[in-house]
Amino acid sequence: MRMTNPQDLITVSIVGAGSRAGAYINALEANYHGKFKVVAVAEPRAERRKYFQEKYQIPDSMIFGGYEEFIKQPRLSDIVIIATLDDMHYIPTIDAIKKGYDIILEKPIAMTVEETVAIGEYGAKHPNQLIAICHVLRHSPFFRKIKEIIDSKELGNVIDIQHNENVGYYHFAHSYVRGNWRNTKISAPFIVAKSCHDLDILLYLLGDKHCQRIASLGSLTFFNHDNYRPDIMAPRCADCSIEKDCPYSALKIYSSGKIRSVVFDTSTEETLRKELATSNYGRCVFACDNDVPDHQVTILEFEKGVHATFNLSAFTDKIHRSIKVMCEYGEIRGIETTKEIEITHFGTNEKRIITPQMLAGGHGGADTGFIINYMETYLNNKPFDSTLAMSIESHVMAFAAEESRLQNGKMIDVAKYHQSIKDKTEGRKIG
Repeated sequence: MRMTNPQDLITVSIVGAGSRAGAYINALEANYHGKFKVVAVAEPRAERRKYFQEKYQIPDSMIFGGYEEFIKQPRLSDIVIIATLDDMHYIPTIDAIKKGYDIILEKPIAMTVEETVAIGEYGAKHPNQLIAICHVLRHSPFFRKIKEIIDSKELGNVIDIQHNENVGYYHFAHSYVRGNWRNTKISAPFIVAKSCHDLDILLYLLGDKHCQRIASLGSLTFFNHDNYRPDIMAPRCADCSIEKDCPYSALKIYSSGKIRSVVFDTSTEETLRKELATSNYGRCVFACDNDVPDHQVTILEFEKGVHATFNLSAFTDKIHRSIKVMCEYGEIRGIETTKEIEITHFGTNEKRIITPQMLAGGHGGADTGFIINYMETYLNNKPFDSTLAMSIESHVMAFAAEESRLQNGKMIDVAKYHQSIKDKTEGRKIG
């Protein structure tokens, strides 16, 4: 629902100007340069506000210290990108739907299943607005090629899928032990915040097959206070006697370049040490206030007897996804890091390796693919692949998996679980 004339620049507001918003703006710059302009920014960090203000020459009157100030304004642009932390999604999203914005909403949709379902129900009442959820993996050349192979039926029907999200030991330490997603008081559960992506990919690959039942097990086994040794360890890595031998050392992780932090200055060893002396990111991984599991395994039953297992683990050397799709007459194996997809036909020696043509940008080109898909829908009415309506089911699955985990692996009927949440939120005051 554009405010501007078709010939004018598309106007964009940013609510939450961190790395994810930056990724989408970079993709817009690379593919739609000269066709859009950032006109408003709401962000608590002064340096991020300054960056966008200078880059797009935004007047002071359109710069806000957070979403709380932004929602007090009338509609300011055609599109709003909402990329705040998980616990700040619900209010600005509902406000944006009310005011008629077209929306790019970072996943997860909301911090709780009740808020997620409420947003979905409210969004359904506004079908003329393009509300996109950043399930960018649907737009990845890697997963699109796997879907193409499945849909071709050259291997028959899918029977079983094994899917793994290998979080990476250093990424887990950064985001889920020391960082913003470490504790369910301030973020969505681990499988929701990190892996609604992955459950969405299972739905995407299987097409019209809904998830019927789900069960999950997982725990915080390693990154806990039981493994803190006060005789040889210290609350902060900079003061620890075994820091040089610890793979989880904050000094080691941030100086290695494995994590490109936008949280603090890592430009020199001196500035890094100074930052880590007071930052949450300088804490010992065994002495934090984290409560999310460090590993979780989930089993899923889809329609027509299709099953899947999903393994989410901190304890991997590399950050990547791997998948095996087992079909009636062959199997598909894929590893995100190599971008190679191997197809095997049963009863023959035939193996075929496909390397999809990648796009530039994060998530193996998925961020770029997402933005291109969004803009082609916005500008030219092309079909869009990760709308709000499409994304609700995978979020409900993720919350159901967490419900199961908290109940020692209880099998959850997904449809009944979803309906129970709808019943709770029916008549809920929106806003």
